[in-house]
Amino acid sequence: MNKLFTTSALLCALSLGFTSCSKDDDNTIVTEQEYQAKVTVKDGETVNLANISRTSNSQGTINRKGNVYSLRNFKQFTVGDDNKATTTAATTYYLDFKENDGASSNNFMVYVNAKGSNVDLATNSLKGYTLSYIDKAFDEVKATDQFVAAKNNLLGLQSAYAPNVIGWANYTGAPNHQVLAVANRTIIVLKDNKPFFKIRMNSVYENETMNHEVAPNNYFFYSIDYQELQ
Repeated sequence: MNKLFTTSALLCALSLGFTSCSKDDDNTIVTEQEYQAKVTVKDGETVNLANISRTSNSQGTINRKGNVYSLRNFKQFTVGDDNKATTTAATTYYLDFKENDGASSNNFMVYVNAKGSNVDLATNSLKGYTLSYIDKAFDEVKATDQFVAAKNNLLGLQSAYAPNVIGWANYTGAPNHQVLAVANRTIIVLKDNKPFFKIRMNSVYENETMNHEVAPNNYFFYSIDYQELQ
């Protein structure tokens, strides 16, 4: 073996782990590039998905404060044979928090239903995403917390009429017939069993405000906060 190459390799192996010796021993520093989401949101910025989404059928806004992203008035529409969005609201919305964007039924992280009283939120288990939750304020949740696995990777609507259901939202029943997020229930999306994102579901109503106290019907416009767990 070439003596010069042997010495170079030894020096490389003894060096601290922040540098990497190249093929030509040029001590090139190797740094892992930060993942570039399909929709980028700068700190303090608000983007409009109708203008910037990689999907043709998504609308809503995303604001970023630090590492927390706030998705507001998220809605999706059906797609016609020409691959263009129609004016008909979809009955299922697809999301990818990693991409800060809506998604398709073939490539999503989570979906949320948007029909009748069905507000199920579920993960794409085929891509290794699973769902858990913790009854703890969103801002306080850490990746090292102990989470409860959601049955069938799904959280939906709980009510007095469905006492065995554990969900992210409550149905109040008569007389107001409102759908309200469970207070301080933080949802966790795991990737290959590792905590990946924490989610706070806020509202299904447009601008997070019910248009009527009794039987409000200005839905489904999802309001969701999310943050990657480190």
